[in-house]
Amino acid sequence: MINLKNSTLFLFGALIFFGFAIHQNVYSQKKVPFTIVEKSYFYYVSGKKATNGFKIQIVGTFETTNLEFTTIYFQNRELKVVPNFHLDKFTIVGGYTTLSSKDIYGDEIAISSEVVKKDGDDIPFELEDDQAVLVYQINGKDFYYKISDIEKLETVYYP
Repeated sequence: MINLKNSTLFLFGALIFFGFAIHQNVYSQKKVPFTIVEKSYFYYVSGKKATNGFKIQIVGTFETTNLEFTTIYFQNRELKVVPNFHLDKFTIVGGYTTLSSKDIYGDEIAISSEVVKKDGDDIPFELEDDQAVLVYQINGKDFYYKISDIEKLETVYYP
């Protein structure tokens, strides 16, 4: 009776352990098949079209040909991306644009949350303004990689 109880506890514990281990592996990896070399973003304001928004750029190197990048979560937005691969390097650019009904002067865009965030848009991550989550696929499986300390460049003003 005691062996049956011990065996049942062991099996239950093993199932829970392997279940969490498999679940964690689908969403994150300890060693990623790429290296981030450069990461930056900037806000922009366009006077004629009354548009404003931001762009983010990630540059890196990769080690496998089965690698695909699909999405970046940044500034409370889910951004679909089309990466550019060349030899062993990649560049990913994502961005968000919004029409503005009012004039924006100076550095307002950098401090105005309404410019880059919209009510009801929720992403599944808690991120700071200089953090992003990059979604990548290997052989069709999704993985997530958190990028921190993304450099903020100067706001660009278009006439």
